[in-house]
Amino acid sequence: MVPTFNYWVSELFDPDSTPGLTGLISETLRRRKTAVRSLHPTHSVAAIGDSALEFTKEHEETGALRLGSPVDKLAKLGGYVVLLGVRHESNSTIHLGEAYARPWYLGFPFSPTDPTEARILDRGTIRTVRIAGSQSGCSLAFNVLELPLRRHGQIVDFKVGEALCQLIPAKAIIECTFSLLREQEDILLCRYFGCFFCNNARRYRT
Repeated sequence: MVPTFNYWVSELFDPDSTPGLTGLISETLRRRKTAVRSLHPTHSVAAIGDSALEFTKEHEETGALRLGSPVDKLAKLGGYVVLLGVRHESNSTIHLGEAYARPWYLGFPFSPTDPTEARILDRGTIRTVRIAGSQSGCSLAFNVLELPLRRHGQIVDFKVGEALCQLIPAKAIIECTFSLLREQEDILLCRYFGCFFCNNARRYRT
């Protein structure tokens, strides 16, 4: 299973033709004839294998990285996350950990222009789905997870070509995120002055 996120709402999300923006490897898998792509209009995934349909179904109803989403299903079945040449600011499973911990900022809009709904093409039928409050937030501070994950021996390092990679149990990422947020609820909010999401979250808290 790979992320095939297109990140923003287009006029119509077509799982067969709307390109993902998460790299060539993800796009190559998405285009395979045996691949199944979920119908979330901004944060879809594509999967192959016997469980592909089960992993991807009803993603547009559960939210991008929420309980019951494809990443949640993967974690519950003992799946692993591979960070291929990227660090934890690209580790979307941390957003799922936020969903379990339920910090006060969960569901805040990522930008002031976030849409509340989107149109998707579902097996030849166009329908509208609600996405308000179901998107993921900022991830610029997510590298804070690396040290505690390493402390607990949860990261296996390896290389693919020149790319530094990490293999981590998805469940360990969720548990680590949950634990950090219980200790410090704003630990995953960045300090970048131009970040609408994190600055708005802090203002709301104070």
